[in-house]
Amino acid sequence: MADIRFSMPFSIGRVIFNSLTFLVFLGIVLLLYFRLGHRGQNWMLIVASYVFYGWWDYRFLGLLLFTTFFDYFCALWIEGQPNPAKRRFLLASSMTVNLTVLCVFKYFNFFAESLQHSFALLGITLSFPMLHVVLPVGISFYTFLSMSYTIDVYRGDLQATHNPTDFMLYVAFFPHLVAGPIVRASILLPQCQQPRKIIPEQVANGLWLILMGYVKKVVVADRLAQVVNWGFSRGSPPFADANSWLVIYAFAFQIYSDFSGYTDIARGISKLMGFELVVNFRAPYLVANPADFWRNWHISLSTWLRDYLYIPLGGNRKGRMRTYCNLMVTMLLGGLWHGAGAAYVLWGLYHGSLLACQRAWHDFVGPRLPSAPRDRAIVTMTKNALLVLIFFHLTCLGWLLFRAGSLPAGVDQSRFVLNYLATMIVPPDGINPIARAIVVLGAVSLFFQWKFDAMNRFSQWRVSWQVVAVLAALCAIAALGVFEGAQFIYFQF
Repeated sequence: MADIRFSMPFSIGRVIFNSLTFLVFLGIVLLLYFRLGHRGQNWMLIVASYVFYGWWDYRFLGLLLFTTFFDYFCALWIEGQPNPAKRRFLLASSMTVNLTVLCVFKYFNFFAESLQHSFALLGITLSFPMLHVVLPVGISFYTFLSMSYTIDVYRGDLQATHNPTDFMLYVAFFPHLVAGPIVRASILLPQCQQPRKIIPEQVANGLWLILMGYVKKVVVADRLAQVVNWGFSRGSPPFADANSWLVIYAFAFQIYSDFSGYTDIARGISKLMGFELVVNFRAPYLVANPADFWRNWHISLSTWLRDYLYIPLGGNRKGRMRTYCNLMVTMLLGGLWHGAGAAYVLWGLYHGSLLACQRAWHDFVGPRLPSAPRDRAIVTMTKNALLVLIFFHLTCLGWLLFRAGSLPAGVDQSRFVLNYLATMIVPPDGINPIARAIVVLGAVSLFFQWKFDAMNRFSQWRVSWQVVAVLAALCAIAALGVFEGAQFIYFQF
């Protein structure tokens, strides 16, 4: 198999939210921001965002610029084109370019290897060239962001902007650039176009979101990462019994705290400058069914998939079987969005199956059940708690598939997952000591989810509670924080 290499062994470093370099960078940005007028702020933020992205890998600044301006002009041409066929051609051009960029950098090798294996099963030997390219950080996020803009203009849901700097800022705004949330143009673009007014309540909420995000990342996620990395760093499960669940629990709380922590910091920084990003997480581990999970987990991606894929495929408007197929296709592509690998595809299919099963239950079983008398509050609470517990474990099984996508090279993913599943049903002789740390950190994670609404209304708390919360967060960071600048999980997507 031929190798085609485009990578270069050079990088000028990385600026991530949980690094001292980023805090210095943010301080400079805010200092300049408050000294400039609206247009000056926009230009400064564009420069700062490209510096932020270029600090990761300057070679892909051109790719970001190309995607931005291609969609900017496509949207203008779509809006000014009365011919429906030409409008469709322009939209198709935008989608083709964005998806081609994404496929070349992220999926080419995966599809090439999959085709080779498929034909090998038929006794046919094929050889495809393999691309050795560095995956541009955040490419899945900013291509979806930019592509949704042209789709909205084509649908007539949004007017194309005629100011390229506004659109550049919308795409490259550094708080959301590399790991979301995937903010629609209808929400963020007007904030780029109009002068921003910053109020004290917004600043207070922003500072608290930043602080809460750091607690989630450096205290909860990075501490749990030590358990998770140990549990997945070998070719076999670390335990021979149900203690294996502990590692999966640790990953479940790690990935929530890591990704929602990033989102909190991104939203908090944006609030300091008068921007409002969308909420990306609520309480995904306190829900009782798969539909509610996706209403609470990575909300900006799940709504993107719903509005730009599931509904255009027909949604639930074309019969039951078509609905189940649409759910499976949407979640399969959602899994593939996360990574080019069989584990991510299976994770997407797994969640698609859960959604299809829930839909089938409501279609076939629910209408036939007899009407039950109204339960007492304590019975209802018990039933709901049991359903939440069951679905949390179903979610954890999915996380086992997801995490298997990042196993060390040379480890058979399918064998590893099957071995893990086999240990989970073996009764343990005792509970491993790491359970105490996982329970404590998991409880912190669940507390943030349980009090989600309150956490977003910090400015409305009593002053005494604000002081206690801030001191508790600072003490937790100082005493338990991991200050090694660990990368956020979703940067790899």
